[in-house]
Amino acid sequence: MDNYEINEETYAVIAQNLGKTQIIEGNNEYLINQDAYKIMDESCKYYGSSYKGRLEAAKELLNCSYKLPILVEESRVLIFFPIKSSLLDDCCWINLNSIKKIEKVDNKSKITFINGREITLDVSKLSLENQIYRSTKLEAIIFKRINQKRND
Repeated sequence: MDNYEINEETYAVIAQNLGKTQIIEGNNEYLINQDAYKIMDESCKYYGSSYKGRLEAAKELLNCSYKLPILVEESRVLIFFPIKSSLLDDCCWINLNSIKKIEKVDNKSKITFINGREITLDVSKLSLENQIYRSTKLEAIIFKRINQKRND
C-alpha cells in the first residue's frame, strides 16, 4: 500500500526503516510505503490543514514547543502524539483515544489499546504519561472552544 489516511480506527503510526511505516488499525496491520511524517502530513491535508499548520496551532494552544500532539481531524477529535521528536526518522505516533492502559516493562512501555492489542515501545512510562497529559490538555481546550461557540 502506498497511501494511507488516518481515521478513527488508526491506533498507531510506527516508523520502520527505509521509508516504510507500520499502521495498527483496530485488529488490522498494514505496511505503508511512506515515512510516518508523510502519512501524518498527508492525513492532516486530507482533513483540511497541514502538519505544519496543526503544529503551529498546538504550539499556541499548549504554550509548548516540543513533542507536540497533533489534532489530525477536528470533527472526531483525532489527536495523535509522538513518542519522540517528530523530526526523527523513527518517530511513532499514538492515537490518544485508542489507549486503554500503559505499563512499565523494564526501560520500555507497553501500551494496551482499547481492543486489547498490545505493543511495546522504547520509551519510558513517564514520557508516555507526559504525552498523554499534553494530548488530553489539547483535547480539553478544543472541547471548551467548541462548547463556547455553541453557547454563543
